[in-house]
Amino acid sequence: MEGAQVKYLLDTATWLNHAMLPGVIPPSIRRLIDEDEAKGLCSVSLLEAAILHRLGRLGLQGSLDEFFRQAITQDVEVLELTPAVAAATNALPRDFRGDPFDRTIAATAKVLRLTLITPDKRIRDSGFCPTEYYPFKPSTP
Repeated sequence: MEGAQVKYLLDTATWLNHAMLPGVIPPSIRRLIDEDEAKGLCSVSLLEAAILHRLGRLGLQGSLDEFFRQAITQDVEVLELTPAVAAATNALPRDFRGDPFDRTIAATAKVLRLTLITPDKRIRDSGFCPTEYYPFKPSTP
């Protein structure tokens, strides 16, 4: 991905759904994800996915390592937690109710001036960082 400019940051849910259930992401958002040559993914999203897997909430067919190899594609750049991002989590509005993962993801978007692609209304409504919001609609069998 050398030289590719990251414009969008994928929320954990967006990244997981894009990898596992792309049909639940609206076509306009899928186009943003698929047409952009580089997307960012917070390193904390990997930890969040590991926790969800341990709790049995991902429903993976294979191992977590195998899922990571398939879901962290060449156009996904894993963005590490930095001191600036950690400090920015304290600048979130008082009424921001997100968990530490949401706080870190929003702060990463803010610090790196990325647009966060998210189905989370709370993050969108906080106005803390630019967002491309889409309503999450679970897939039906």
